[in-house]
Amino acid sequence: MRTEELINKYSDRLTENDMDALSIILKNKNIIGSLNSKEISDFVYTSPAGLTRLAKKLNFNGFTEFKYFLKNDVEKSKDIAPNHMEILVNDMNDTLKLMKQTNLRPLVTAIHDANRVYVYGTGWGEKRAAELLARNFLAYDKPLFLIPSYTELLWVLNDITENDLLFIISFSGENKNLVKSLKKIRLKNVPYISITPLSNNTLSSSATYNLYYSNTNLNISDVPGTEYNYFSPLELVADALFRYYMDTYSK
Repeated sequence: MRTEELINKYSDRLTENDMDALSIILKNKNIIGSLNSKEISDFVYTSPAGLTRLAKKLNFNGFTEFKYFLKNDVEKSKDIAPNHMEILVNDMNDTLKLMKQTNLRPLVTAIHDANRVYVYGTGWGEKRAAELLARNFLAYDKPLFLIPSYTELLWVLNDITENDLLFIISFSGENKNLVKSLKKIRLKNVPYISITPLSNNTLSSSATYNLYYSNTNLNISDVPGTEYNYFSPLELVADALFRYYMDTYSK
């Protein structure tokens, strides 16, 4: 039995927090086996005791047994050719679930009430999502100011105030320049919305508001260190947030 099938089998025992933790574990199955219980619990925002309770809900004696099951699942999956269309559907469905679990009212209220709203994306895919956000909100008479690069982000941080709002979209949430900028953002008490994949990262851990999406890296190349990240679920988050804004602030 695959891990996903096991979760479905015992889904009636699982809380939303359990599902959030399992979502992170599933996306990082390849590295879970190399981490100890404390490292894993920090990674999924719970405690070692919480991991044990979660494992028992899945009918294991403890988390060590669950971890061994995960390791075997990873080994078995290496022999199975991935279905990339199925991966896309799963990522989109998981992202919709994450959006539905998020209380979006405070986010759209912050957007509506802010004097100025800025949007910064760290890379190509993130900038596309930023442009989509700006385009959608422009149609609703709520202009969002696109920040084209890190240099311009530094300019904005000189003048931004606690009455403004900043979107930061990042794949890793660990960009070195970005982490430095977060210190200035916190010092100025500027509220910001982070949009990242569902993971434990510096950007989301200190954000005022968080939005997450599900993302599965595609193993296209055998060259070590080569990543192929695709951003359809991220753009789904941008679209869904705007639609919720429209539902909340109907013209």
